[in-house]
Amino acid sequence: MTDRLRRIGLAALRFALSGLLLWLLLRQADVTALAGRLAGVDPGWLAAAFALTAVQVVLISWRWAFIMAGLDAAIGTARALRINLAAFFLGQALPTSIAGDVWRVWRLRALGHGVGTAVRGVLVDRTTALLGLVAVVLATGPALLARMPDPAMRGGLLAGLGTGMALLALALAADRLPGRWLSGRLRGVAEFGRTVRGLLARPLTAVPIVGVSALVHLLAGATMWLIARGLDVPVGLVDCLVLMPPIVLVAGMPLSIAGWGLREGAVVAVFGLAGVPVEGALLMSILFGALLLLVSLPGGLFLALGETRTAGAALSPRRAGSDR
Repeated sequence: MTDRLRRIGLAALRFALSGLLLWLLLRQADVTALAGRLAGVDPGWLAAAFALTAVQVVLISWRWAFIMAGLDAAIGTARALRINLAAFFLGQALPTSIAGDVWRVWRLRALGHGVGTAVRGVLVDRTTALLGLVAVVLATGPALLARMPDPAMRGGLLAGLGTGMALLALALAADRLPGRWLSGRLRGVAEFGRTVRGLLARPLTAVPIVGVSALVHLLAGATMWLIARGLDVPVGLVDCLVLMPPIVLVAGMPLSIAGWGLREGAVVAVFGLAGVPVEGALLMSILFGALLLLVSLPGGLFLALGETRTAGAALSPRRAGSDR
């Protein structure tokens, strides 16, 4: 009961944080200007942004299928796409940030793969996504810092990036720590680090995985630019490519509901560096989140119609044995 109350309390806090942040941002905005921009949005640009968002989901699913194949647990891109869409839907619909990952692990287990393999596959996928984000931030870092006149903001960005890279490096090299440190949960971290390094040590696997991860983050910037064009917000493609990576990093923090509120605050703050008004930046972020939700809707159908039934079939001894 205590654990259940704790989960309910955390969910309530996330809802409250998302609502509070959105309310504070709306208070800063001119509601008339917001309504005017929204009424004049160009549906053609939004359709292009939706298509590019869907492309990102396909690329992410291909990356995960590629990783699972490297772990000798092939699932195929089509199945990875179905599972990922359901996971994205759960991530958008439920107040917990790990619901989608739990679903992915459960589906892999239902397909006959071991729990350890399933967990490693999901964690490696998450880690390579982060590696791609770090690569993009490092590549665009000089341009990003040039757009930050405030030394405190630049210092905060560098400190955050440095801390994140240090923690990532520690996780990847955990198995090389002295033996007395490798106890309890660190043993699992060490095994995870060996798995990631094994994939990244081979160019034939490292280049596609990290390359696709970086490309996905660049496409997120291009998607935001398409949304800006649809809203007639004066911001360039290069600005969007440079400014989106830190926003993605902030929105991914497990503090709110599907990043709502955190993402909008980050977009307003960061795109303000490029001269984007509060109303334009806020609408850009809201439409970006709405497109993510719209793309994930087929995942709800897979949950209700397809994946649940196939899960039951996969749990049968005959199917599980054939997948192994």
